[in-house]
Amino acid sequence: MKRRFYIATIIIPVLILLMMKAGLSSQENINRFSKLSPVNATIVGPVLSVTPREIDLGSIGPGEDVVGSLTLKNFGSVILHWQASGPEGWLPLEKAELSGILGDEPDFLRIHLKSQDNFKESVIESELYPIQLNIELNNNLISFRKDLPAGTHREIIKLTSTGGTRNVFFTFRIVEKKSAPLLEVGLSRLDLGIIKQVGQVSRRLKLTNKGRNTLEWKVTIPENQDMELSRLPRPGRYVSFLNEEVKETGIYKISERLKDTISTSGRLLEENGYPSLYNKTDILKYKFSGTGITVFSWKNPAGGILLAYIDNKFINMDDCYDKQKKSADFLVAEGLPDGPHILTLVNSGGFVTIEGVKTYGRNVMKGPPGWIKVLPKIGATTIETDYVNLVINTQQLNSGCYHENVVIGSNGGEAVVEVALEVSADNIRRIIDVYRYENGFKYLYTTNPPAEADKIHFGGYTKRELVFRLFSHGTPGTTDFYRWYNPQTGDYFYSYDRSGGGKSLMGYIFEGAIGNIATSRLTDTRELYRWFNTSKGCHFYTTDPKGEGSAKRGYRFEGIAGYVK
Repeated sequence: MKRRFYIATIIIPVLILLMMKAGLSSQENINRFSKLSPVNATIVGPVLSVTPREIDLGSIGPGEDVVGSLTLKNFGSVILHWQASGPEGWLPLEKAELSGILGDEPDFLRIHLKSQDNFKESVIESELYPIQLNIELNNNLISFRKDLPAGTHREIIKLTSTGGTRNVFFTFRIVEKKSAPLLEVGLSRLDLGIIKQVGQVSRRLKLTNKGRNTLEWKVTIPENQDMELSRLPRPGRYVSFLNEEVKETGIYKISERLKDTISTSGRLLEENGYPSLYNKTDILKYKFSGTGITVFSWKNPAGGILLAYIDNKFINMDDCYDKQKKSADFLVAEGLPDGPHILTLVNSGGFVTIEGVKTYGRNVMKGPPGWIKVLPKIGATTIETDYVNLVINTQQLNSGCYHENVVIGSNGGEAVVEVALEVSADNIRRIIDVYRYENGFKYLYTTNPPAEADKIHFGGYTKRELVFRLFSHGTPGTTDFYRWYNPQTGDYFYSYDRSGGGKSLMGYIFEGAIGNIATSRLTDTRELYRWFNTSKGCHFYTTDPKGEGSAKRGYRFEGIAGYVK
């Protein structure tokens, strides 16, 4: 199978290949990439997008047929012309090419396989089975035929267009008898997000029988001793990047619940609601706290190299190419200092779809017996789709992160689904530590020292202490506390007023929010005072009404910046 690369200026992938051919070690590669910085790219001209790029049609027995569908989209502003041709070695029964035009609306192709009900004796003796393939668009189709042996087959449909060439792979299994049952679960990981102690919440698991015979299944929540530990996923805080609202829109947008932890650069596409790094140097950043992190993605025939940075330092890379689309987990780092970090993912070629991440280091708990109820626990599925309801009782849970494994056993295989959630009590206000660093008259206040290690080091700052605490985003009665930086004076300025609250921001660069601050006194809060040194042009913030003696060093009092813990 030939691997396809997109034609563009390539820097990072070429370096990677040269390093691999030169026999350089992983550590040598890491050292060379540690100095690289991501850059942005945008889509230009007509671009053909095909989803999915890999289809498993399941098993096909005598007299059966199986169907899969493809979505073709044009993400450019210019009309796109495309043509589809059949797999190599298949005999065309009619015309051998199907074509279409893409504007703003998508096209939907169907891949339809059929087998004969009664095989001829001569065919059975040769152990070859006649299979017909139809590629269908609305009322138009192209048909092909091929005699194939029993077993698994993988074929390619080539799509050529003015917006690029795409290869679509489809897999199917020929069986001599009617197809056996085959279990397929919609999600292997389920992120319930942050849930308050409000009683009960519920989610559904989708179960599908990809075979023909009846699938009999049973759902259990086993104790660890009921299964081999190696078969159970490693506990951690799983976070899904799925945004249901952008499915089938073509463009990925960050969901409301993730807007404080995810940021992107470039124009990320979406695949089934997940972010897809399509252009070279597309960037996705994720803020997390812990000692390690794993990235979940899908490898595919057009996948490239995914570069991973932690706190702006290159750490690891993953080759996301595979002959067929499949889920993959990429352990980026472990053994990190326990605390806040920033993961940066950079696409260096092809495309990569990111499912989510799992972080380690936080105390992840297992709930008490009965905290998750399964309805129904057993069932039988023929060709329809069934759903299993998970009902979670959060009233009996303490605040913190929880992880559970739901096992689905059947006569068509077994699946393990991870369930992750965080419980937040209504009466607990989440707070963020703020550390102060100083260099003479210059002061830096940060909630994420590891992510700003370079800024601290090159700025000549020394650590002083934990000075106060801010609130997490969404805390009632609080708002964003913004930071600006003046490279001429080296001063950092902070305010909850986006316009500066009357302060002249000429020469300052906006750096975003470092947390939330209360604008009026809340329970157990205190004033954060602001002082300013006119001769040095630098600000100083403290909860000490006397300014920690700053008046003797030329600072004058400017008022209350807000209320903190």
